[in-house]
Amino acid sequence: MIVPMKKVSLVILEKDRKVSLKRLRAFGVMHLEAKPVGSGEQLDSLQAIQSRVISAIAKLDTSVKGEKLESKFQRGKTLELVDDTLELDRNIKNLHASLDKVSAQIEMLKPYGEFEPADLDILRSKGVDIRLFDADDSIMPGLEESGAVLFELKRKKKNVIFAAVFSGEASREAIEMSVELPEYGIAELRGMHRDMSLELSDLQQKLIDRSKLKLYFEYLLTEIEQDLEFEALVTGTEGEESLIWVSGFIPEDEIPGIRELAAVEGWGLLVRDPDPEDNIPTLVKNGPKIRIIKPVFDFLGTLPGYKEYDISLYFLAYFTVFFAMIVGDAGYGLIFFFGAVFLAFKSRKSSSGLPDAVKLLFLLSLATVAWGTITGNWFGSRSIASLPLLQGLTIPSIATFPDLFPGTTVDPQKTVMWLCFLLGLSQLTLANVMNFVRDFPRLKAFSYLGWSSILGGLYFLVLNLVLGSLMPDFAMIIVAAGLVLVILFGEQDTDISFIKGLVKGFGGVFITFLDAISSFSNIISYIRLFAVGMSSFYIASSFNNLASPMLKGWTIPFGIIIIAIGHGLNLVMALLSVVVHGIRLNMLEFSGQLGMEWSGIEYNPFRVRISEENNQGVPS
Repeated sequence: MIVPMKKVSLVILEKDRKVSLKRLRAFGVMHLEAKPVGSGEQLDSLQAIQSRVISAIAKLDTSVKGEKLESKFQRGKTLELVDDTLELDRNIKNLHASLDKVSAQIEMLKPYGEFEPADLDILRSKGVDIRLFDADDSIMPGLEESGAVLFELKRKKKNVIFAAVFSGEASREAIEMSVELPEYGIAELRGMHRDMSLELSDLQQKLIDRSKLKLYFEYLLTEIEQDLEFEALVTGTEGEESLIWVSGFIPEDEIPGIRELAAVEGWGLLVRDPDPEDNIPTLVKNGPKIRIIKPVFDFLGTLPGYKEYDISLYFLAYFTVFFAMIVGDAGYGLIFFFGAVFLAFKSRKSSSGLPDAVKLLFLLSLATVAWGTITGNWFGSRSIASLPLLQGLTIPSIATFPDLFPGTTVDPQKTVMWLCFLLGLSQLTLANVMNFVRDFPRLKAFSYLGWSSILGGLYFLVLNLVLGSLMPDFAMIIVAAGLVLVILFGEQDTDISFIKGLVKGFGGVFITFLDAISSFSNIISYIRLFAVGMSSFYIASSFNNLASPMLKGWTIPFGIIIIAIGHGLNLVMALLSVVVHGIRLNMLEFSGQLGMEWSGIEYNPFRVRISEENNQGVPS
């Protein structure tokens, strides 16, 4: 559920500013209404340190396994390592630049052969001036006319690499056109390149070793951010004369605690309901059985607004069914189950118990096994499905292999499609019922009964168009009745008269008609559960048929490889389908029917994240 919030304002004596704010932080339940800006040298210093730590973390190799934090964390020593890491990175960048420069000089000198530029200076002092050129051949006649002797070394179309030997000093024009030689020759440059490469390799290894300290750097960053938050509040809290005030939001069940703290500390306290225009944070609390769906919301990065619904229970229930139907294979469900067992075994030493994500995986895997069992789908294999025990657990009317049940009079595929549409009707109707309960006794609530009626009639229309079922005579009647309810009550509000609401309702008839068409498509969209599940079955079956002839004699290894690769790919595609389709039905169709925008602001109270006793343990 979404925890009710109260808006709390505290009035504190200016002289107790720091002490009182530390007490408030230790209490750790107030989500500040506005993030203070703050100012001062201390704040500037902390921001500079924060920037350095963030930069240092960005330089580390995330693939390197980090060392665990020691029981005692030393801030000063870690900060020295941060600065040393930045210095390492600067040296590596400088070496890269130097290596690039040396490499370019080597490549430039290669066409001219092995020589030392200093030797040319010696010849020049003795009256022989040798200049090297990498230029268009159009300059060569002019150089010859000036008395130079040319030696062509390499030609590419009109571009020529050559040497020009002058008796006496070369002309200024010739010097300007010639190649500017580096200080060192190729042999020495290659030696420098080798030494630099070794030094670079050594520095890069040091940076990799430093990456093992990533947890320390992240811990330091958390500590700095905590100090920043506190310093910004201390220096940025508004006040007047001898008083300052702080406002924020506190969960309703924490109000007795803040009252007691305010009385002990001598603070002024005002507790009231939040105003409609307030940006109220959302805190979702559920029991352990429902909380297991939270990893999915965390993965999606979604949070309901404070005045929206917490759909955790409904999301969990429908998502479990959707997952089972999309994956659709009891064999795959067993793979997920054993994966969950493995993860549970790995996390057995954790003091916090079994992670919610692992609990969710257990639930989803068992649901998949159950659905695959009653539909008789085991790795898309007819041979496995025909085993007496498994065949006895299969429901013939939804069997994946209907030919195993010759007496069945219904089409299993149509039955599964009907179940998909029924799921869609139930979920979308649930949304309308929730909206009705929320708005009742306001007149607008009855418009949701109208939408439920429309959905019911459209459900029969979908069955008629897709499955060929006979549509009852009352189907269009309840659609029409639903439209009337929507027009009559859809625009009713407490601040306008019934007549004005009715006029607005008639004015929006076209929009209502379009929304009805959208409801029809919403029901149709649930057929994706059947379609994706069947496509997964056919892919598995195809790989089985491809590998089957090879599962004899010397080709057995190749058959096993085909089965492993085929089912592995199919398993990955099934998981992607769950994300694309299973989550979509909850986040778009269902949430859209509820009118949710997922506009929540995460409840993030002003609290101690790292204790001040020299930071025992890890950040909270």
